Order: sequence, then C-alpha cells, then structure tokens
Amino acid sequence: MTFFGYTIGEWAQAVSIIVVGVSAGSWLFKKIALDPLRSDIQTLSDTINRQLKLHERSLADLSQHLKTHDNELGSHSVRITRLEDHVGIKGEDNHED
Repeated sequence: MTFFGYTIGEWAQAVSIIVVGVSAGSWLFKKIALDPLRSDIQTLSDTINRQLKLHERSLADLSQHLKTHDNELGSHSVRITRLEDHVGIKGEDNHED
C-alpha cells in the first residue's frame, strides 16, 4: 500500500527521523540555552533576596534611630518648656518687635 508514492514503512521512517531530529534539537536547545538561563535567573533571584534582606535590616535600623531621635526631640521640647516656665518666658507668644 502506497501513499503519495511511499509505502507505510517509508512514511514511518520519515516520521521517525523527524521525531528524532526534533527531539535532539529540543534537547540541544535546553542544554545550550534554557539550562544556563535558568541558572542565571536563580543566581539573580538569590542576589535580589540577599539585597532585600540587607535593605530590610537597614530600614529596621533606620526606624529604630528615628524613634530614638523622636524620643529625644520630645524630651528636649519638655525640657525647653520647663526652662521657659522657670524663667518666665511664655514661648513664641511674647516676642518684642
């Protein structure tokens, strides 16, 4: 039995050769392009995660410093108000022009 002048055996051979060629091409593409790309993406992801953790630590430290400075500022404000009360200064309301 023939189809377009080729027997079923010849068609099976042709299809087999095409399938093997596509499989080999796919495997080569994976090894040459995709595997190195995946490796680079994983390395980049690890680097980004490390940097993110460093930035989170820096932000936490900065936040702690900001809280400390806010507390000091509040303390200074209270002390200045007490000093103004002690010497009889009413703050910015009694400036002489």
